[in-house]
Amino acid sequence: MRQLSKVKSVLYHLYPGVLIALCFIILTPLLVRHKYPPQLGSLLAIIIVAIPLLIVHLFQAKKKEPRKTIWELNDYKNKLATGKLILYAVGLVVLMFLIWVITQPINRIINDKLFSWLPSWYTVQDLNGYNKEAIKLTLVLNLLLNGFLAPFVEELYFRGYLLPRMAAWGNWAFVVNTILFSLYHFWQPYVYFTLIIALLPMIYLVWKTKDLRLAILTHCMLNIVGALLSFGLVLK
Repeated sequence: MRQLSKVKSVLYHLYPGVLIALCFIILTPLLVRHKYPPQLGSLLAIIIVAIPLLIVHLFQAKKKEPRKTIWELNDYKNKLATGKLILYAVGLVVLMFLIWVITQPINRIINDKLFSWLPSWYTVQDLNGYNKEAIKLTLVLNLLLNGFLAPFVEELYFRGYLLPRMAAWGNWAFVVNTILFSLYHFWQPYVYFTLIIALLPMIYLVWKTKDLRLAILTHCMLNIVGALLSFGLVLK
């Protein structure tokens, strides 16, 4: 397993987020003009840019190491007992939702003080004012993409591949990885504080247990529950 330098482990792995944000900026005004919510723009940017780009990075790393498949780049192959895995994942999801609720006032302050110059569609978080068909399309795509595909690819890349190779950071590796993954969400700068605080416990446990399944399961469960709650709130 190769170790990445401190600079490369941070800067090189931020630019996919920049490209995702650029795609979001290009697509979203067009979608809003055609009566689709801004959230659909971020989802399409993930499909068009994020997933393909991260997979390309993984295939490039596979050739350099070398490994037979991109899954073999995962160096967190330890397996927790099934009960412990589920318990950890459920506990982390509950904790993350609590952190999300508690930090919302701080996010609003950050948005008002630092990001008020952004167009309104960039920081919108609700689906008010859009027709139900557009909302349903957005929520279904969100459930499928953020509930399953995106978490798998992102966790394989950021936790399975990248985190084990950040040994140069020592005991700070999981903290730097958390900040890196949070900053990667350039299309959601108004929730940076929440992301960092909420992700720290999960990434720490993955770093300690060396079980990538914990990251994938937690990430999927978090996004699926969030998507289902959105369905319940919007379509009731």
